[in-house]
Amino acid sequence: MPPEPTPTALPAPTATQAEPAPEGMSIQRVTVISASVLGGVIVITFIIGLLFALFGSTEVTASRIQIIRDIFLIVMGLEAILIIGALAVLVVQAARLINLLNSESKPVLQNAQATVNEARATVSFVGENVTQPIIRTKAFLAGARVFMREMGGIRRAIRHTEPKDKTSGGQNGSSG
Repeated sequence: MPPEPTPTALPAPTATQAEPAPEGMSIQRVTVISASVLGGVIVITFIIGLLFALFGSTEVTASRIQIIRDIFLIVMGLEAILIIGALAVLVVQAARLINLLNSESKPVLQNAQATVNEARATVSFVGENVTQPIIRTKAFLAGARVFMREMGGIRRAIRHTEPKDKTSGGQNGSSG
């Protein structure tokens, strides 16, 4: 009996295979957290203002609404600063992308241009040193073949005319 194959154990996934280890706060994570906190503050501020307006006196509520308004303006100012920072990051990333395209695409284009120039030179070389001599030789041989055919045709024409003269002369002599 042949031995039964034993199942091979797969290696246990390491930390790099299963999930990438967090290396810190990424820009996307910071943006999501900041937006969540800002949205939460705005919603809580709105709910607090609504509760004060419904359950408080008018004068006290008005002063509280002014405080909430001021807090809201401060939050909007912080949000504007956050947006300006995000735009700055966007400009920096666009500059990095442009630099990457310049540094990566130029060598590729130069390499392609060099390849095209090499191919052009190869085609020119082959045309001058291989194709033209073959064409000249073929043309010479075709001309020689035509010359020989014409020479053979002249001989045949001469040969065909001589026997006709002899045959016609012999027929005339026997009849007459």
